[in-house]
Amino acid sequence: MAVITASEGRITLKADFHPELAIQARRYRGRFLGKETGWSFLPEHEPAIRQLCQTLYGVDGTPSAWNDCCTVQVEVDEQDVRAPLWRQFNADIYLGGRHVVGVFGPRQAVRTGRGIKFLRGQPHCATRIGAYLMEVPTGSVLEIRKYPRAALAFLGRCLDGHGSWRMAQG
Repeated sequence: MAVITASEGRITLKADFHPELAIQARRYRGRFLGKETGWSFLPEHEPAIRQLCQTLYGVDGTPSAWNDCCTVQVEVDEQDVRAPLWRQFNADIYLGGRHVVGVFGPRQAVRTGRGIKFLRGQPHCATRIGAYLMEVPTGSVLEIRKYPRAALAFLGRCLDGHGSWRMAQG
């Protein structure tokens, strides 16, 4: 989710966590005001923040983009060995603005993101002296629930060389 609202001479961005969000928000003097409020910006940065939402989440920050959601199934087919999406070292795996899988706690237990269900195959995590390698093997199929239809083209671009998607039946 990434929704922009304007009030009292500021704009706020309430968005799901993305590792790149804090880095980019600080470029526009964004201030994090807590999980309930989100990020706060000056009004003149609104076009840049909307573009940031497009880049990270595939939507422009309007609430209407989140009113029309669907369930998609993604088949993993990692073909890009130089920049793999489904294999990360010391980092969680994100796809189309959604957290797919990561590690939790000091034991580095594997956890799936909210609204993600693996239908075939499972993610693997190999740990070595405080570091980990997260991988979703080729051939795995996962389901992403409540994905905005407005971001389906973005999802397709994210999967270029990494897999394919289709609408879930039912």
